[in-house]
Amino acid sequence: MHQGYQLACATWAMAFLSLVLVALRLYTRIRIIKFVGAEDYMYALTGIFFFLFASFIQVSVHYGLGQNFWQLSIEDTSEAIFWTYVANSFAITGNAMAKLSMGLFLLRVVQVRWHKVALWGAVIVTSATSAALVIMLWNQTTPIKASWDPLRTPGTWNIQIQPMSVGLGVWSSACDFFFAIFPWLFIRSLPMSKREKIVLAGGMSLGVIAGGCGITRTVVLSGLNVYNYTLNFVPYFAWAGAEIAVAIVCIGIPSLRPLYLKTRGLANTYRSNQAASNKTSDLPRFVKFDRKSPLPARDSGFSNVSKPPAAYTKARNDSVDEIISEYENQHAGVIWVRNEVRIQEDVADWPLRR
Repeated sequence: MHQGYQLACATWAMAFLSLVLVALRLYTRIRIIKFVGAEDYMYALTGIFFFLFASFIQVSVHYGLGQNFWQLSIEDTSEAIFWTYVANSFAITGNAMAKLSMGLFLLRVVQVRWHKVALWGAVIVTSATSAALVIMLWNQTTPIKASWDPLRTPGTWNIQIQPMSVGLGVWSSACDFFFAIFPWLFIRSLPMSKREKIVLAGGMSLGVIAGGCGITRTVVLSGLNVYNYTLNFVPYFAWAGAEIAVAIVCIGIPSLRPLYLKTRGLANTYRSNQAASNKTSDLPRFVKFDRKSPLPARDSGFSNVSKPPAAYTKARNDSVDEIISEYENQHAGVIWVRNEVRIQEDVADWPLRR
């Protein structure tokens, strides 16, 4: 089995794992948390783009990726290089989407102004550099076709794409480490136990693994010889796929916490929510009140305990973003109040009362 088939098998395995995680995350957000944010759509698109990357790598392998360039026919070399360009476009975009998913998630839970500015800066720069690299990838030569069909189409090289790709690789790895370290900046100030902080921030910092893959991909790319493209660039595509797959895994695992708790039967909230659907008189676990809004009226009789209006009710689902938001909201004009039931004993004049 030559290197091309090995690359295709590894890429499809990573694509399958990625799509499974995407499906589990969407199930968790839709069925359990009942909220889907922009970061979830971006995460799903990342999985789709990785599937397309694997598909076009397979097409390129069919035409000769993984074999010696000089032993292939001219037609096969042209087709193999062209389809790697298509696959690389989805890899570059998918890698950026994975980072945008994490960035959008953090933007939704942080409250401090400079945190938001820093995150928006990383998101904008990542989007701009990735889009610029894809454009440059397809405009390296004049005419454009000369870049993937150099033996039959004479042309002029306008851009040296390899140094640009190395530069983007450095930035990509830096972003992975930035998004991995960033949660520690605000989680450490939250009023929770040290163990809870470590578990929460550690789960959100798995991106350092993707950063390691990015560094390896950048080092491999910087030493490649383009004159045997179809053979020498196999390691680059392997590490490019690994970086995206690892990012999908690292971003997806923390979001599956509610599904894990529900599967293990450890989350009382799910049982209480299910019971609430059968007993309308049961109160939810938490009630959320806005300081600017009037508090809902509460009955005082034991036999007439009413449920707060839906506008003030929010059932807790133990997701990572809710855990962070719950603590952050303590400083953002929102108070979380546990349900209270007032019991009053009315003493009547019974005939048999002593």
